Amino acid sequence: SMSTVKSILEGRVTEINVAPGDSVREGQVLLELHSHALHGMQGEMMQSYHELQLAESRVEAGQKLLELEGISRLELQQREQQALAARLAFELAKSELLDLGIDEEESLKILEASSPDTHLPVRAPSDGVVLELYVQQYEWVQAFDSLVDLGNPNRMELQLQIPPDQASGVAMGDTVEFVPVGRPETVGHARVISRVPQVDPTTRTVKIRARIEGGKQELFPGVFVEGQLVHGGVRNSPSVPESAVTRFGSTDYVFVRTGPETFEARPVELGRFNGTRYEILEGVKLDEDVVVEGVFFLKSVLVKGTSEG
Repeated sequence: SMSTVKSILEGRVTEINVAPGDSVREGQVLLELHSHALHGMQGEMMQSYHELQLAESRVEAGQKLLELEGISRLELQQREQQALAARLAFELAKSELLDLGIDEEESLKILEASSPDTHLPVRAPSDGVVLELYVQQYEWVQAFDSLVDLGNPNRMELQLQIPPDQASGVAMGDTVEFVPVGRPETVGHARVISRVPQVDPTTRTVKIRARIEGGKQELFPGVFVEGQLVHGGVRNSPSVPESAVTRFGSTDYVFVRTGPETFEARPVELGRFNGTRYEILEGVKLDEDVVVEGVFFLKSVLVKGTSEG
């Protein structure tokens, strides 16, 4: 699953602390903005704080004057009401900064220094992995612009893009068999959970969301994958990368490990091919170890041994 961190105020990006693929913790500063709007909000907090101090000192002085009969009780009550209004205004200004990620301690430092800090930290709302950065350093952003996409590594999903003419046949629960691009030895399965019912005007494709099953530890958020939809479920058959398959005459073979340094050329019947992997219908069991690298060498040794025999 994914969440998008957006800018609350307009400003300029002054610092970026993360990159796509980085793991982050809740509350970690992802980037910082320089915001004149933040300067104004902090100025309002400082002004309301000084007005509160003045109002409270007038209440304290009024209590002494009342004892000396220098003012009436009604006037003291008016001073107390003014102090209450000033405190409410100060708490409101402080809470607005808290909503921006500036905590009580940071607000106190601003008040003690009597100087606004225009740097706004943008923090991670939860633990996750950075999927995408939408901004660059020194770039100007508007309020509610998207800044960072965060993914939950414990609940990964696929986002597949398929042609519109194929989207009509996709149903909830359909299985997706996929492999990360460039890593055909890693195969995974996901199940369709939703689709966006419109065509993307840029890619001219329909977006399909599928939840990954099995929690592959070697899969990282943000990687590109190639997938194949399987309607009505998935067959429980082994599959191998294209590089593992070799041909002798008219028969397809794979090399199966039979010992630490021994291999057997096994004839196989191939099934579906998704562009990177073949389904094995017959010849190999799910728990057998198939060679995916060095197949050409094993084939040359086998051919040489056959010719010598």
